[in-house]
Amino acid sequence: MAALETDLLTAIAAGTGCGLVILDKDGLVEYWSPQLEGVCGLVADRIIGLPWSELVLPPTFSDTEGMDGSGFSLVDAETALPELVFYPESGDLDMVGRRVGVLRLPSNFENECNGYPFVGETAAGIPSSRAMFDLLQRQLAYMNRYQTPFALLFLRMKNYPPISEILGSENWDITSRAVYDQLKVVVRMADSVGLYNEDTFWMVLANSDIEGTMVVAEKIKHLAGSMKIDIADVFLSVAVGGVIAREGENCEALAARGLAETGKALDLPVGISVGS
Repeated sequence: MAALETDLLTAIAAGTGCGLVILDKDGLVEYWSPQLEGVCGLVADRIIGLPWSELVLPPTFSDTEGMDGSGFSLVDAETALPELVFYPESGDLDMVGRRVGVLRLPSNFENECNGYPFVGETAAGIPSSRAMFDLLQRQLAYMNRYQTPFALLFLRMKNYPPISEILGSENWDITSRAVYDQLKVVVRMADSVGLYNEDTFWMVLANSDIEGTMVVAEKIKHLAGSMKIDIADVFLSVAVGGVIAREGENCEALAARGLAETGKALDLPVGISVGS
């Protein structure tokens, strides 16, 4: 796997709070993210090129009974990581090819494991603003190194105050999760979505220029604006703002520009404002 692709996968894994493994068409491990090293104790350099079906875990992460002479237990990785879900790279379940394995951990995992590389999530299991800044830092470094553009979008729910007052915090968490799930459907697998604060979602769009970003902005505004909150008997009213990242700027400056564009979008009839 090329260094460029490896760097991008590592940035995505760190920013989204996921452990990632890539298998080639023969089931051999092509990529193993640092997060999975922390979970399993298997270092990427030792397992790249090995068959996924034959991987076994160190004894500290599995039953010590049935040890073989190599110092590894006989519990295979697939059994030990039941929450690791594989997706075909092409999206076609019938096509034999590379597969992407994704492992998500509960939001309290980081608190229980000091220094663990997974980023924070909200109580509803949504990547938080901390996750956003962590991802932006890596994406900016990646862009400055490889001149690959990316964009930051914000989706602000304009009628959040009255809706949240009707729903209460618990039902609002459920609503936020529903919006998050829908946004994840719209963006690509390489893109990331999270909750910036109680009324605003963020989206980082990998390898996206101004034209592509506008297309996504229009899609998510239409999608979120068509969502009805049945309990409150009202549709969401939203505005979308964002910017294309600039070489040399830091995370805070990028986020500030994106939020400023979102403020402009609130006053525009179309409800969208994307700057370069």
